[in-house]
Amino acid sequence: MSSPIFELDLSHNKISGYLPKILDLCSLNFAVVNLAFNQLKGSIPLWSGVTALDLRNNLLSGTVPANIGEEMSYLTFLDLSNNHLNGSIPLSMNRIQNLSYLDLSNNYLTGAIPLLWMSMQELSIIDLSNNSLSGGIPSSVCSLPFLFILELSNNNLSADLSSAFQNCTGLRTLSLGNNRFFGSMPKEITKNLPLLAELLLRGNTLRGSIPEELCRLPFLHILVLAENNLSGSIPTCMGDVHSFKLPQTYFINTTEPLPFLSLSYTMHIELILKGRIIEYMDRMPVHSTIDLSNNNLCGKIPEKLTELIHLGVLNLSWNKLKGNIPNNIGSLTDLESLDLSHNRLSGSIPASMASMTFLSYLNLSYNNLSGQIPVANQFGTFNDPSIYVGNPLLCGDPLPTNCSSSLPGNGAQGGKHEDGADKDDEKTERLWLYASIAVGYITGFWLVFGSLVLKRSWRHAYFKFVFDMRDKLLVLIAVKLARAKRRFGLERN
Repeated sequence: MSSPIFELDLSHNKISGYLPKILDLCSLNFAVVNLAFNQLKGSIPLWSGVTALDLRNNLLSGTVPANIGEEMSYLTFLDLSNNHLNGSIPLSMNRIQNLSYLDLSNNYLTGAIPLLWMSMQELSIIDLSNNSLSGGIPSSVCSLPFLFILELSNNNLSADLSSAFQNCTGLRTLSLGNNRFFGSMPKEITKNLPLLAELLLRGNTLRGSIPEELCRLPFLHILVLAENNLSGSIPTCMGDVHSFKLPQTYFINTTEPLPFLSLSYTMHIELILKGRIIEYMDRMPVHSTIDLSNNNLCGKIPEKLTELIHLGVLNLSWNKLKGNIPNNIGSLTDLESLDLSHNRLSGSIPASMASMTFLSYLNLSYNNLSGQIPVANQFGTFNDPSIYVGNPLLCGDPLPTNCSSSLPGNGAQGGKHEDGADKDDEKTERLWLYASIAVGYITGFWLVFGSLVLKRSWRHAYFKFVFDMRDKLLVLIAVKLARAKRRFGLERN
């Protein structure tokens, strides 16, 4: 009699071929099978008795078996991510009542998210991201008492978020980016999502203002509301969010360990940092992030944002913000990425920004900033003119416009602007002078010439006068010449 196999781990190899339809491990329904990161093909097998199945990152195709719930009812861990699966999520999954982890991400699944969650009370992680799922989010999702990660980004989901997520009191990560959600931000967010730490809603069509209730989420450290239609001002209370003031290394993922030696959930969060998409995985320090870019936000940048001393990423670009950059922005000493481009900001670049020594990405383009660009510390490394382009009143390196370093802030450029205005006024006055001379000359010429053409008696009198004056002038010249010769001849004698 062969010994039972409790765990089979052949992951991270180059195993190819097709999976067997039957797998007998003689383990009395407690087998763990990990075949992740191989080159296996074919369909999803139905191996009864398996408790945990990890087939991620293979070449599997076809649909998720319709009877998977009946044949694999002992599953507690199921990861089929990063394959080529299609079709819909089978309803029979509601038979897998002890399932705690479900990852079907990065496939080609279609259809709606089924209403099957009420009987799956052990679920703590649901990842269905990067598929083609449509429809809304079943309200029964919030009936799962242990659910703390819900990852549904990059689908075709559509629903009114204002009334969604009622009593999702255990949820810590809510990722709904790049879908078609509409309406306003979820209502009573502190009541329904009190433990929320990561809120990612990029690329939807949300409207309305940013609710001040967000400021009362004590664990919030990643807030991504970019590429929506949000309006209004940035809540001043955003500077009071406690978790944005904690060191970056505090946010290493601490997902509860799974009861299997070779299996774990790899938490992943996509953020646009330094102008490119970066995917953060677990055991990586995650930047505390505020990304409100590509909206219709207006008003000033709240001064209290400068109190978030450990904030790593701040992106407010492509809005309608006005006023000055806060003078104390240099207090954000841990900031690595700052994007304020495509707004209506004015005034000078605060000198305090020179103390932001961790800053490696900066974009201030297309505003109304003026004055001299700082040169100390990090600013010496920002030698790309595109960082400042679209601010015609800025001067200094790396822009081609020079300004005197002896004049403070925007005074140098202001003086140049005034001199330029005086020169423009002088040019305008000179232009008017030349124009009036030309008009007067043309008018006078045609008054005289026209009268001579039209009046015959005036024409005869005019030419008689001219000829008489000519004769008198010739006689006068002849007399003067004769006198000169005479006087010259006497002097020689």
